[in-house]
Amino acid sequence: MSRTRDRDGGGMVQLTLSNAVDQTQKILVEVPAGTSVAQAARDAGIAPQGSFDVFTPGGEAVTRANVDQHRDTVLYVGPQKVAGGAEEFVLEPEPGVEVAEGPPIGPKTVVFVSTYDSTVRHEVVPQNGQSTRDAAAMAGLAPRDGSGWAVFDALGVVVGDRVATEMTGEVLYVGPQAIEAGAVDLEDISKVRADYPSIRVVRGHTRDNKVDLIHIAIRDERNRTEGSQFECVIDLRLDVWDTHVLNIRDGVRCPNIYTRSKVPGTVMDAFTVCTGAWQGANGESRKSASAKLSGYLNHIASLLNS
Repeated sequence: MSRTRDRDGGGMVQLTLSNAVDQTQKILVEVPAGTSVAQAARDAGIAPQGSFDVFTPGGEAVTRANVDQHRDTVLYVGPQKVAGGAEEFVLEPEPGVEVAEGPPIGPKTVVFVSTYDSTVRHEVVPQNGQSTRDAAAMAGLAPRDGSGWAVFDALGVVVGDRVATEMTGEVLYVGPQAIEAGAVDLEDISKVRADYPSIRVVRGHTRDNKVDLIHIAIRDERNRTEGSQFECVIDLRLDVWDTHVLNIRDGVRCPNIYTRSKVPGTVMDAFTVCTGAWQGANGESRKSASAKLSGYLNHIASLLNS
């Protein structure tokens, strides 16, 4: 099967895409020059649902490459290549197709991501014998204020003591260390979500159905933020909860937000909301955890927009 070639414009690239698992399924396609290999696979209808990769006959992943680099070649579309994932499949090149040696494989890396801001991503080549915690510190994501922090995998399991070279190819998360105090049940968080649907549990901070840190967006009614909502991280680990606002606009004054802070366990700048003696004044200490949290969030929303 082939797409129509633009013979006059010369702006089409022809290549063959084959199913890496069932290599009897293949399709000849012609796509506009400049198209990504991944997009070509999607447009051809040969890409599987969810994540996938495209490989050369030599097994090199070229999913993000430009089709111009693979003109008139055979590429294989299959499950995404993940470290520690499913058993790898074998790619058999088409008869008569010479397998060119790929470029030298560079150093294997570990990607560290901030649990608060997923755009903060640092790629590190770990040293022999180095722990993932040491590698995260080398990546510059360890807090500078001496507060506790930890390294988590995608499931929230603490992996700071693992050998970093054994975690190459993985994406790991750096955030505040969980401590035993004052956390709220996950069930209580869910009850409050009806009124505050933006509540998210900070990755790596749920243990035994207890939540330590949450992120929430509260509507900005006075144009005080870089956006339309206050982006807040709330620390539930202590008896007195703290709210850190991440996105106050420079030069904006807010009556109840004036103390600079660091988001716990990170180097991220924030402002702490001055809540006052809200528990004693409102009898919150006698309420259920969900009612207490709901009352606290209402109080914070009122302070932010006062």
